[in-house]
Amino acid sequence: MKYCKTCHVHYDSDLEHCLLCNGELEQTDNQESTFKFPEMTKRSSSRFLIRFFIYLNIIAAIVSIYFDFANGLPLSWSLVVAVTTLYAIAMYIVLAIPTIWTSKLVKTIILTVLAVILIGLAIRDYRWAIDIVFPFAIMSNILLLSILIVFNKKKWFDYFSSLIIITIIGLVPGLLNIFKVTEVQWPSLICFFYSIFTLLGIIFLPSKSSREEFKRRFHI
Repeated sequence: MKYCKTCHVHYDSDLEHCLLCNGELEQTDNQESTFKFPEMTKRSSSRFLIRFFIYLNIIAAIVSIYFDFANGLPLSWSLVVAVTTLYAIAMYIVLAIPTIWTSKLVKTIILTVLAVILIGLAIRDYRWAIDIVFPFAIMSNILLLSILIVFNKKKWFDYFSSLIIITIIGLVPGLLNIFKVTEVQWPSLICFFYSIFTLLGIIFLPSKSSREEFKRRFHI
């Protein structure tokens, strides 16, 4: 009998991951009926605190933008506040949704890089964010996921989908370089070719069984 500690569901099958959250299943001797969901309980007061947290962040962003606009000031610090508050909301949503930690890590890095670039645009000094932070963050993420796939082959699919997404995003710095958006070119070029080589590896290196499993899971 397999058990998902996140969803509290039992599976009487050879599945390795939960159908609801994709989390790893644990082996248990419990012989209760399969797909047993906990009894419905009344929502806790924490839901109100969550909504109140989101509400305060949205109000803070609106008020800061209003003060800049009303005083005839250029939208700078208010946009930084707005980006920061939206980043806090997005990060909470990512961390609150039950899923595997690698998926959370990829989403966290993408959100953080996006927030850094938006803050750079807000203070009108975005070159360092686009030229340096963006490509190096993407390359670090690709390297981490590649290492996880190599050394933890039993869970390769958990990392494989995230690797495809982040590798496609890794092509963006090269496109920015082509359109002369970047000034420091070498990080963007390295990120672009690293992503190209990784994509080619994803296409040609997996075994036949891995490709079949990939097609099965994506219904190709």
